[in-house]
Amino acid sequence: MDPLFRSVALNSRRLSSLTEIGGEAAAALKAAKQNVTIFESTTAGLIQAALQSVPGASSYTTCGAVTYGKDKAQAVLGGMEMSFPRPIDGPSYKASKRQWTQQLARYKRQEVGSTWCICESGACGPTFTYPDVTKGFTAIFVSGPVEKGLFVESETNEREENMWGFTKLALDLLAECILESKDSVAEPPKQVLVAKEDRYGGVEAEVSGFHSGSPLGLFTSELRQNLQNWVAAGKKGIWLKVPLAAAACIGPAVAQGFEFHHAKAEYVLLTRWLGEEPCTLPKYGFTQVGVGGVVLNSKGEVLMVQERISPMPQFQGSWKLPGGLADPGEDFAETVVREVQEETGVTGSLLGLVSLRHSHGYRFGQDDLYVVVKLQALQETISIDPHELSDAQWMSPDIIKSLVVEAGQSLDGKVSENNWKVISNALYGAVIEGSTLPNSRGGKMSMLYTAPQPQ
Repeated sequence: MDPLFRSVALNSRRLSSLTEIGGEAAAALKAAKQNVTIFESTTAGLIQAALQSVPGASSYTTCGAVTYGKDKAQAVLGGMEMSFPRPIDGPSYKASKRQWTQQLARYKRQEVGSTWCICESGACGPTFTYPDVTKGFTAIFVSGPVEKGLFVESETNEREENMWGFTKLALDLLAECILESKDSVAEPPKQVLVAKEDRYGGVEAEVSGFHSGSPLGLFTSELRQNLQNWVAAGKKGIWLKVPLAAAACIGPAVAQGFEFHHAKAEYVLLTRWLGEEPCTLPKYGFTQVGVGGVVLNSKGEVLMVQERISPMPQFQGSWKLPGGLADPGEDFAETVVREVQEETGVTGSLLGLVSLRHSHGYRFGQDDLYVVVKLQALQETISIDPHELSDAQWMSPDIIKSLVVEAGQSLDGKVSENNWKVISNALYGAVIEGSTLPNSRGGKMSMLYTAPQPQ
């Protein structure tokens, strides 16, 4: 048997009132300024009722439930994993109750955030699932600063007498644990929020050490207490980072007033503004960067491509510059060199930046920066990626100009007027030169693009 459990025999004796049963435990809870949550089965709510019968119960009771059979109880008990094997006989059935009550009491105490949790489960009789169980029994476990369990076997299968007797033993065990806890060194509560003040007097908090099996009540109560402290300290902007492993915390955080700021593959960042004035927290990045390349070969021809599927139907089949969206951490030239090589097999080197288009209302409501870079081809042989392109060709400026679409024409097989304007500027205009400079935040060098000075 589990060393935390001791076995006792129940000599049933109906006490005169609920108050008589619950009085000692209630007095101990009030004196210690502690509270308890209760999850019952065989006692069918009598433990809770006995405590509630004593005046002042709202100060030391929290919540609980009556469940009978853990399969049916899942709808009430919620997210706890119920992975115990099905008992094959009476002894394994009784052993499962000890395991069940211990796990449930520990889980629910953390989830609710109470000082103590009583969990009780057994069978009071006389109809039993297992033929070798003929009399009432129950397992009782108290989780808190002190943990103890009782395994109780009755001399009878009188249901009501057993229920009263089990209730009395459960509350006596709670009172015993409270008394013993006075002499024990309380273990500091485990923190799930790590917080620090930012440069602007706000708070950056992160959920730490929380996983999918952790009790939500621990996070919920800690966040609520922290919010009270932050309000009292005059904090305004609160940033809350929730890693993927703690995704269950998002709902409780939203319930306490947090809003989504942005999401990445590995975390979600939430914010809450505690000030009365309008929120001044900066928005997340709302601009995507695309880079196109005017790539010149040794003959002065320009590399033009046709996309297999254009992002917009009206551009399907048109000739355009190769390029694509930048990846995080890429410079403009790095993006276009990578995209050109992936799409066409052509490699090149930077000559300069030639134009920039700033648009709004693109995919997911993002703004869009389209930067055009001039490249000199180093490897000119075309080898298209058939997943990306339907065709790619070197074209002379004269041919490109002859393909510029006229008003009312379809773009299929043509070049848009804007594309020709960009290409013409790259061929005959000045380029903006790029140079590196130290990054004030450390890490990769920054790129500075400047117009050439007049000669």
